[in-house]
Amino acid sequence: MPRVSVVMSVYNGQKYLKESIESILNQTYKDFEFVIINDGSNDNSKKIIESFSNKRIILISRENKGLVFSLNQAIGVAKGQYLARMDADDISDPTRFQKQVEFMDAHPDVALCGTWAKIINQAGHVIGQYKTPIASTQIRRAILFHNPFIHPTVMFRRSIINEIGNYNPHFKNIEDYELWTRIVYKYNTANIGEFLISYRTTKESITQSKKTQMRLKGILVRFLALLRFFER
Repeated sequence: MPRVSVVMSVYNGQKYLKESIESILNQTYKDFEFVIINDGSNDNSKKIIESFSNKRIILISRENKGLVFSLNQAIGVAKGQYLARMDADDISDPTRFQKQVEFMDAHPDVALCGTWAKIINQAGHVIGQYKTPIASTQIRRAILFHNPFIHPTVMFRRSIINEIGNYNPHFKNIEDYELWTRIVYKYNTANIGEFLISYRTTKESITQSKKTQMRLKGILVRFLALLRFFER
């Protein structure tokens, strides 16, 4: 049984998919499985995934059901002690899993661990950076104002998801933020202060195309975070 299960949903991701998958398969840490949901892609995504003859890859291909459904399905299939997120257009540093597993093993009280990220454009050029709060106390304050984790950087314990539940489909496009509010006030969390992912921003990305919707839902999530803060 692998210690880490990587979960990825792909929908028409052919442009950057090969590079993204390669960045996972080239990790220095090798004890993982790679669960990929082909969420009804009508481009060459399925062919690209199938071109990798790697036993770590578990491919599920079906009709389009959306990101939240796909992530929850992947989690249901995953067998690892740790669950690691990855998106089809981002690039993981080769040492990402090694550093996150070592951190989680050394801090058994930490339920969720993210990292910092470089921001890259469509051509793969670095155009900025995301630095997230590192310590659990900082994260608990920050989540009242913004999302303190970069979704494709996170690794979290399977046991925690078994306890608090999966991504909530009512929070489409901001499902990660809502999930973190259920975690940060019950458990310790952390971000590793290293740039272990290249996070791609494109015109087609959800964060660019759904800004207004995400802003409104973000207000609701921050309200929920405030309620959970006082419920501690």
